[in-house]
Amino acid sequence: MQLAALQGDAVVTLSVREARHAVRVDTGEVGKLEAPHATAVGKAMLAWLPEDEIRRILADGMKRFTDNTITEFPAFVEALRIVRRNGYAIDREEFLPGVICVGAAIRDQAGTVLGAISASTPSMRASEEHIALMRDEVCAATRALSAEFGEPNSQPNTDRPQAIAN
Repeated sequence: MQLAALQGDAVVTLSVREARHAVRVDTGEVGKLEAPHATAVGKAMLAWLPEDEIRRILADGMKRFTDNTITEFPAFVEALRIVRRNGYAIDREEFLPGVICVGAAIRDQAGTVLGAISASTPSMRASEEHIALMRDEVCAATRALSAEFGEPNSQPNTDRPQAIAN
C-alpha cells in the first residue's frame, strides 16, 4: 500500500506498507514518484487537477514503462476522465509488468486533492473479484480520510463504483 501527496509540481510517496504475502509487489520507496502518469496513486490525484497543472507535473514527459503505459497526453486526459467518473484509478501493468494497482484520492472540504492511497497486487492474484475487493477497501479508506478533512461527499456508502472497461 502507498500513501502519496502532491508537493509543488511533484507526486511524492510519503509511506509504503508491504503486504504479508510470500509473493508480493515491490511498491517502491518513499520520495518523488517519477511516473505519476503510469501509477494508480498518481492518476488518482492528477484526475482532479486542472489540465495546465497536469501538464506542468508531467513536463518531463510520459515515459513508457510497459506496453500498457499511456504516453500520449490526449489519451491520458481521457483516462483521467474515467478516473473522475468512477472515483478511483487503476493501473493494469502500466508501470510494472505483472502488477495491478488501484488508487483513490483523499480530498478536503473544498474538494482539493490532498493525496491518494493505492494498493497493489501481482497479476496472478488479480481476479476481477480481488480487484473489486481492493477497490472497495481503497475507496473506503480514502472516504474515511477525506471525511476527517471535511470533504462533504466522503460519507461512507454501500454503492460500488462502476468498473472501468478494459
